[in-house]
Amino acid sequence: MHQTTLEAYLTTSSLTIFCIFVVRFSISSKIMIRPREATVADIPQIRDINHYYIVNTSLTFATTPPPIFEYEDRLRDLKRRRLPFLVLASDQRKTHDGADLVLGYAYLSPFRGHLLAYAPTVELSIFMHPDERDHGLGTILLEAIMNMVRDGQVEHRCEERVGDIGSLVPGGSIGVSTDARVRNVIAVVAIDPDTYMNGEGLRTWYTQRGFVEKGRLDSVGEKNGKWIDTVYLQYTAPKPMPTEFEQSVARLQSWH
Repeated sequence: MHQTTLEAYLTTSSLTIFCIFVVRFSISSKIMIRPREATVADIPQIRDINHYYIVNTSLTFATTPPPIFEYEDRLRDLKRRRLPFLVLASDQRKTHDGADLVLGYAYLSPFRGHLLAYAPTVELSIFMHPDERDHGLGTILLEAIMNMVRDGQVEHRCEERVGDIGSLVPGGSIGVSTDARVRNVIAVVAIDPDTYMNGEGLRTWYTQRGFVEKGRLDSVGEKNGKWIDTVYLQYTAPKPMPTEFEQSVARLQSWH
């Protein structure tokens, strides 16, 4: 083999080996980092991530970090309502106490949840670890939770209080509830002019992923000496195909 040909062969072979290594590394990375249901053990890391955004940004209108039991209560309440609370965790990166490092979290919560007719609509919250932004991990979390909605997996147990609560006997019901398949997801985005694209970066991120801007409220929040707008974006899942059972019921009803 001529020297020139040999050099070209070795260069090509090295490039091939490098490409194979990159592909294998990428596949391994995807296996090591995956969304899963949040647990109470994740709450300290979830709290730390949320505290960062409360103290250092205007992306949340909260101004004072809440105590840890409020995060635990929220997790329990969302599970009771059958709404997803996901974390993106790495089993290869650990905290000082040996727990999987939480890179971000996302959950769906009731939208005007005290009103029963809003049951098919929920609000999305998503926060990434401040050191893990702009790595595409937020998209992984968003897709995981939105796929659950698109696949019809999210059944929101919504509750509404009714009647004269004072007249109820101990142990009596204080309201009505319904289980509704979630169809609409609302993202409420704070437009902080000191952030990327004068605050429009996050709004654009959502619109590139299927959300549609539905309205803007001007200067509705004041934080860190600035007036902040909020933008409301909506994603509506395609209507799922009826199951065979639902089709059979529809046929029976059409005969009457």
